Amino acid sequence: MCSGCVREVVSESVSEHAVVEGLRYAKEVEAQSPFETVEMSWSEADKLMQERNRDYIVAKTAYQQAVEERPVVRNLTDEVKNAVSFSLGDVLKPQELLKTLNEPVTQLPKQLASIGKLKDLSHNIEGSAWKHTAESVDAELKMRGEKVKLQQLLRTGELIDAEMAKLDAAPPLPADADPKLSKALQGWRGVLRDERRKWLGEVRDFFDAEYRDVRFVKDGSGLPNYRDANRPDLTEWDRWGWLQRSKELVAALRKAHDASKPALPGTRAVTETLADMVHPGDKEPEPVLKTEAVRSEVRTLIQHWREMKLAQEQALGLEAQEDPSSFDSIARVDKRQAIFKLRQQEIQHSVVIWMMDEQCWQ
Repeated sequence: MCSGCVREVVSESVSEHAVVEGLRYAKEVEAQSPFETVEMSWSEADKLMQERNRDYIVAKTAYQQAVEERPVVRNLTDEVKNAVSFSLGDVLKPQELLKTLNEPVTQLPKQLASIGKLKDLSHNIEGSAWKHTAESVDAELKMRGEKVKLQQLLRTGELIDAEMAKLDAAPPLPADADPKLSKALQGWRGVLRDERRKWLGEVRDFFDAEYRDVRFVKDGSGLPNYRDANRPDLTEWDRWGWLQRSKELVAALRKAHDASKPALPGTRAVTETLADMVHPGDKEPEPVLKTEAVRSEVRTLIQHWREMKLAQEQALGLEAQEDPSSFDSIARVDKRQAIFKLRQQEIQHSVVIWMMDEQCWQ
């Protein structure tokens, strides 16, 4: 009887959990939409990314853990446990003093070593803070990178769909049309289909879902295209590349902190006081980034800005010369292909600028 009851309980448990997991399975199949086209706005795509994009979720979790407030008392307690076998208070207890007098050869060196290790506490706690700061900056960069990937997908999808719509809206070629023109149009249509197939695969991977098809509806949530910005002030250091520069700064300053040796209690204060007497006034922090690194950062921004604006200008010039509703010559087909490639280049250069432009993320 007892054996039968156990089997019944196990069977009921399996059945109950099977229902729960089955409902989760059915909901996930519906979410991935295997037979219908998924349609969502750009802002809805951003929210969906935060629910389904694995890289973004991992980075967000790491960021939240890194910026979590850690009480100083808890940090101090942990460091004391790691650095000192018994606390400074123990050294002053009568029983500890008695033990020291009874066994001075073995006990006194332990107490002196423990007191000496107290100088490491603030250094270790500060090192832990540097570690968490570095982790938070890394995680923030990864989250930003996923958001930029989404913007790239949205812009690319918009570009491909617009070109395909132009082809579909164009009047059919007459029966006596040049066969070379028919072949050129057919080839261009094939290129666009291949581009969209590739794009759809990237969308599926980004959202971790096997959508049948996806249609994004543009709204006002997109990052800037910079088409009306001609001469921004690229010297605004707190706008351009601040987060990436922070990553490098944190790494350099953390390395310098790890390499520094903590002074014995009191000696640092004496040293700083003497330094103030010899060199009065506030001291400016010394640069920690190499000149080559700063120069490379500036060159990267200027290069991508220049190439982005060049692609925009060339595309705009070609668009002003042709009728987008007509494909009556091979030259027009070639021109549409050239415009498409230029707009692709514009997006690629915008990706780098979006990562560096802090105004996009305020």
